[in-house]
Amino acid sequence: MFKIVITSLGLLCSTLALAELSISEKMCPVIYSQVNPEMARLPVPATPNQMNLPAFGQGLIGWGSGPEGAQARLDSITAADVHQMQIQGLTLEMVQAWQAFYTHESQRNPGNPTAPLRALLMQKIVSLW
Repeated sequence: MFKIVITSLGLLCSTLALAELSISEKMCPVIYSQVNPEMARLPVPATPNQMNLPAFGQGLIGWGSGPEGAQARLDSITAADVHQMQIQGLTLEMVQAWQAFYTHESQRNPGNPTAPLRALLMQKIVSLW
């Protein structure tokens, strides 16, 4: 009798755990990727003096994070800012490579809201060169 009660409790606990798992899975939305599997991601372009990507993007270029940061920098960048970037080792070829990278990324992944703004920012840097 005692063995039957313990077995029943174990079965009940397993069923409850499964029910909780099923409920939590139903509550999580399914996210569909917008990445075009036909387009390969381009290699990450060079940075001045092989600086890491956060130092390059958020530091040297100053694009912050997300589309808001990229838009803010696009709206505020000046020729003097670009001159400082040149002093720190940024070349026109690097800027053009990053512009091509983000233009391609915009097409490869239309769900990335930041890529088109970073492409425009790079285009503006070229125009201020």
